[in-house]
Amino acid sequence: MALAGACVLAVAPPALAAPKINASKTTGVKAGDTITVQVTGMTPNETFVTLGQCKPGPKLPNDCAAQDTGGAILGATDAEGNFVTKDGSKDAKIKLVAEAGGADCAAKAGACVIAVTAPGNQGPNSAEIPLTFAGGGGGGDGDGSGGGSGDGGGTGGGGTGGGGTGGGGSGDLPNTGSPDGLPTYAMIASALVMAGGAALLIIPRRRRDH
Repeated sequence: MALAGACVLAVAPPALAAPKINASKTTGVKAGDTITVQVTGMTPNETFVTLGQCKPGPKLPNDCAAQDTGGAILGATDAEGNFVTKDGSKDAKIKLVAEAGGADCAAKAGACVIAVTAPGNQGPNSAEIPLTFAGGGGGGDGDGSGGGSGDGGGTGGGGTGGGGTGGGGSGDLPNTGSPDGLPTYAMIASALVMAGGAALLIIPRRRRDH
């Protein structure tokens, strides 16, 4: 029995790796952008494969963008398991839309994905990569982009909008000089001179008293 089990394990086919999707751009995208997508590692010679912009984990056709928007296309796989379009190109063009499968793609990072699947054979032929639309959860920076305002009042995105306040001093800084505009050290020097003069007048008077 143990020998038979070992034989079964020896001839069992290796598990197929998930397909790999490469896209020309996945972050900072917006509706109307066209990206180039390649898919490798699928089962060879599949005749019906869908590729497009979808909500995460698509299972039904309406979980993805409609084909007439350019957000999804039908294709196949070649003998090497690469996705190919109907005209035989490995470079699929996907035109991004604002919503896919009812999901608002700009709501947050990963709200929509680029997904591929071969209906009826989804297991080894399904994969997806997340999309991040511009304004969909990007970090803020010093000039207030990403949701924060330039005057530092906003806290949108990851930044707090620290920019906008001037780096140089302004007229509101406290005045460290004398009221009439003379430097403080000049007033101090004058006071010392006056005190010294008074002392010189007092010393001779004391000598005359003695």
